[in-house]
Amino acid sequence: MATIATPVLSNAVERLEGPWSPGAYALRGMVPLRRGDAIRGPAYTIRLRRAATPASTNVEALLKAYDDAPAGSVVVVDVVDEVGGAVLGDIIAHRLKAIGVAGVVVAGPVRDLIGLEEFGPPIWYAQATMLGLEMAETATEVQIELSVGGTRVAPGDLVFADIDGAFVVPEATLGALTPIAAGVTAREEQWHRSLAEGRSLLETLRAPTN
Repeated sequence: MATIATPVLSNAVERLEGPWSPGAYALRGMVPLRRGDAIRGPAYTIRLRRAATPASTNVEALLKAYDDAPAGSVVVVDVVDEVGGAVLGDIIAHRLKAIGVAGVVVAGPVRDLIGLEEFGPPIWYAQATMLGLEMAETATEVQIELSVGGTRVAPGDLVFADIDGAFVVPEATLGALTPIAAGVTAREEQWHRSLAEGRSLLETLRAPTN
């Protein structure tokens, strides 16, 4: 499945819905583990929060949530409360890569960055820590609608991520965005040709585009 650069998607949304609209689709603050990674896939959502009561069943539910991630999906993890530390390390990441997920976006802390690079799929994350997750004290919800920094992410929404960050598009919107994104790419290629020929920014950006 071909991906589309996130800045192109942002420009396409702005052309479709108007100024300031792309902010509603951006998962802000997500940085890539590896600069060259780029992904596209349907969201598989996990929400983690502090459990009311510690229990071994909490551990089982959390591990099952990761085990059940479908091949080709983008696992989106939203951390609501303080849960002790990282919600993704190299062991969980290794499992996710083994079952074939397209990538992981963690709105929260991860750890074992060297191990994540070696064993994990493409990963975007909000912060790093050396502290571990208190699994017995963490409640897990799966395949529910998330609000990640105010941006809605529903199961099945298409998640795009690359060096510039992560962007989510409802599946119903993608059909309208795809031809606009192709036009944005063509327009920028024309601008680059103009600049390579020595034209100024004013000349380039005011020129009519095909």
